[in-house]
Amino acid sequence: MKTEERHAVAEHFMKVAGEWDIELTTDSARNMIAAARQLPFEHMPCIAHSVHRAVTVSLTNSPFDSALAKCRRVVGHFKHSPANQAELEQQEVTHHQKTESLAQEVSTRWNSTLEMIKRVHRNAEPLRDALALHTTNAAMPTAAELELKLKKLEAVPEPCRYVSELLGGEKFVSCSVVLPSLCHLS
Repeated sequence: MKTEERHAVAEHFMKVAGEWDIELTTDSARNMIAAARQLPFEHMPCIAHSVHRAVTVSLTNSPFDSALAKCRRVVGHFKHSPANQAELEQQEVTHHQKTESLAQEVSTRWNSTLEMIKRVHRNAEPLRDALALHTTNAAMPTAAELELKLKKLEAVPEPCRYVSELLGGEKFVSCSVVLPSLCHLS
């Protein structure tokens, strides 16, 4: 069944909701919101999705673009080559650091940008040394970008990470923590 049109989505929601005796929440996709308006439900968008979207939109065309682009290229350089990954692990050992893989930013994986930044910052010296071993287009963020921009980028979205993880809880009714979570962001 194709569920891209709002009528088909609404019909499918009603069928599943009736079978399972459940209520409805959606992401903020236009077809989902349009479908929800056709249903006899009170529509409540997913607050965790909205928080994630707010962070993503705020980083688009921001002063952090250059530093983030460098992080993405560096992570891609090591993620797409087992040999480069092995060099990085060797440098981590040389620098007496725990070996850990870099986190790649994925638009649909919440908090992946934050995790990418943290790992690049934590492994700055091993990354710099591994990149220096051969010619590459991947350039590390400058010392100023690491200390000023990436440090800020670690601190600012951290409360959003906490809130999105809390709101994504499966062992409790997350609606009950929406207001306290949003107050936490203030």
